[in-house]
Amino acid sequence: MNPIIFILLCFAALGLFDKMLNNRLGLASSFDRGIITMGDFMMSVGGFYCIAIAFLNGHANLFENKEMIISSLLAPDLGGYSIIESMTHVDNILIFCGVLLTSTLGCLISFQLPIFLNELDKDDLNHYLKGIIYGILGLLPVLIVAGIILQIPNFIVSFLPVIIICAILIGLFFISFQTLIVVLTLFSKLVQILGYIFFFLVCLTFFFNMNFTNATLINDALRIVFQMSIIVCGSLVFCEIILRKFSNQIERIGQILNIDKYSVMGIILSFGTSIAMLPLFGKMNRKGKILNAAFSLSGAFVFGGQLGFIASVNPNSVTWFVVVKLVAGMLGLLIANLWEKKTGNCV
Repeated sequence: MNPIIFILLCFAALGLFDKMLNNRLGLASSFDRGIITMGDFMMSVGGFYCIAIAFLNGHANLFENKEMIISSLLAPDLGGYSIIESMTHVDNILIFCGVLLTSTLGCLISFQLPIFLNELDKDDLNHYLKGIIYGILGLLPVLIVAGIILQIPNFIVSFLPVIIICAILIGLFFISFQTLIVVLTLFSKLVQILGYIFFFLVCLTFFFNMNFTNATLINDALRIVFQMSIIVCGSLVFCEIILRKFSNQIERIGQILNIDKYSVMGIILSFGTSIAMLPLFGKMNRKGKILNAAFSLSGAFVFGGQLGFIASVNPNSVTWFVVVKLVAGMLGLLIANLWEKKTGNCV
């Protein structure tokens, strides 16, 4: 088990123990806030996981030689890696598409966006989407360099659709930010509605034995959602303890970046999982929300569950996974910080 996940599980157990003691340690309320996320997670992740993977597995011929597209849509541990592995036998393509692209853009589309868009209010959503653009600015050059070093055949041509989509988003950011917000908001609503529809199809399959997906995928989705909720429980208990014991030190770090203590904690927690950062998002100041979103696009999960998954299925790619996600995450954080300073948006 990944050490960070194990530590968060220990904190979740501590919160549960305090719940048995009627909140004597003041941690049970944090544990409760984590548990109630399970329903929202199932609505946002369960449908996509069950329906999307069932469709892709059943129509693999439609996506022949489309590894770049598939890996930009699915996280590695939500079927992205296994699908890419079935489509190619070239190690470098598997590393780039099945590991690097799925754990960044794929994770954003299939995992982070549905959850954050379902949880954030309108004002927070604008800050989150702005941070995502900074994250893309940091990610794109890192992926291009990685693809060239890995010597992917016809790399630029294959990667061109991803480059074009990212370039359009970046162009809108500089030309008309409001237009960009409208485009991403519409996309987010589409993702949200699709998530609800897919969840409904999963329910039909579960109760009426229809063939929209299968029992194995439903069981996998339930396991994933349960794990996510327990991790959030642990992260909230962890945050509560850290904020009590090290509040002054965290505030000093925040002063350097001109962000508050909740924003600092969010970035730290994102190294394990961006889901742990979500409950703190509404408490962050404006700049902190943007910096957290910028970092989480690439840097989230780098020492969390994704690392454990990648280490179990492709140990040789772990170095690539850690280096690319850390460099891209830190670059996105740096770009966001510098641009917000330049534009004078510091709070």
